[in-house]
Amino acid sequence: MKASKNSTVKGQTLLRQRNVSVVIDKINSEGPITNREIENTTGISFAKVNTITTMLNKIGLTIESGKEESNGGRRSSLFQLNPNYMYTIGCQLSHTRIHVIIGNLKGQILFESYKPFNKSDGKDSVMKLLVDTIKNLMKTSGIPREKYLGIGVSIAGLFNPKDEMTLPFPHLVKWGNVAIKDIIENKFALHCYLNNVANAAALAELNYGAGQGKDSILYLNIGTGLGMGIVLNGKLYEGVSGTAGEFGHISIDDHGPLCECGNLGCLEAVASTKAVVNQAKTLLKQGVSSVLLTMTNDDPDKLDFELICQAANESDKLAYNLIDKMGQNLGEGIVTLINLFNPSRIILGGKIISANNLINNSIFNIVQKRALEIPRRNTEIVFSEMGSRSGTIGATVPIIEKFFQDQITDCIN
Repeated sequence: MKASKNSTVKGQTLLRQRNVSVVIDKINSEGPITNREIENTTGISFAKVNTITTMLNKIGLTIESGKEESNGGRRSSLFQLNPNYMYTIGCQLSHTRIHVIIGNLKGQILFESYKPFNKSDGKDSVMKLLVDTIKNLMKTSGIPREKYLGIGVSIAGLFNPKDEMTLPFPHLVKWGNVAIKDIIENKFALHCYLNNVANAAALAELNYGAGQGKDSILYLNIGTGLGMGIVLNGKLYEGVSGTAGEFGHISIDDHGPLCECGNLGCLEAVASTKAVVNQAKTLLKQGVSSVLLTMTNDDPDKLDFELICQAANESDKLAYNLIDKMGQNLGEGIVTLINLFNPSRIILGGKIISANNLINNSIFNIVQKRALEIPRRNTEIVFSEMGSRSGTIGATVPIIEKFFQDQITDCIN
């Protein structure tokens, strides 16, 4: 008898948890929305919906944002999420700069700061820069400390999800393992969430960007390095050791250039923005004619990827050919991904956004020719509209998810 009673209580608790979760998700994704609309689309009774929304309004997580248009009867209240109920801090540590944001519960950026660094500065200097940038942005925002839920950090490197220790950064010499989580938590007394940049960007796209409404997406972070975030059946896939998605280290040429990972002919060594810039520098120093020399005042070492894109848009032959070849190489890699994962959408992001209109055709032509027909027909290839911010915004997604889960638990208790 006692076991039966406990089972009944547990079942009722799970049902309440499910109801609260559904209502919060409905308001978050479709608000402003009425209680009646929630009832009609979820199957939860009006009385229960009303109880939940009243409770959510009372704690401030949702707000009443007006009344529905009149249909002759009493107008119902419209409810929406209060995005500024709490705040998050997101950080991205890339190969050359730190990006820090303060965002709300909708993933919207309210404050942000960029800080460049040189990899020769060393671990301690860069970690201090990260901490100082967070401190200064918090001060600038004027937001009370107790309103922050946590700090998310995405890194252009690997980390072990078991001990949350970052592994040696291939692009940052002599750093070794770095306890970023411990450093941040000790400095700010806020929980720190770590992720790889590409994984974080995939979460941002899934929740706020080009991945919305899709449950199987691949996000390709194409910049100085090449990374990939994998979302399968609506969940981030990280692999056994948290290192899944190293798209840039697929070897495509055994006689190709040396990659910073130590292997020859990796895709990253021929199709990253850094690789394209290095190729351009080499050709210019060999005497190949190009407007790029004028653009850099005859100093190829001042060259960057954005200048190459600008020159290509001005019909410079050298720049155009380099971008075209980059697209072909990326296309070869994407063919493998389409055949292997059969995703609904592949999202291209990172610095490659600068070459959007230049590189489209060369990528798509290779995919059209070489990918298997059935998966190719069911895969869209699009460019991110979030730019380089996706990895920083995505760093806050686990914080927000944890917050909503805690709210559901608090509500049913």
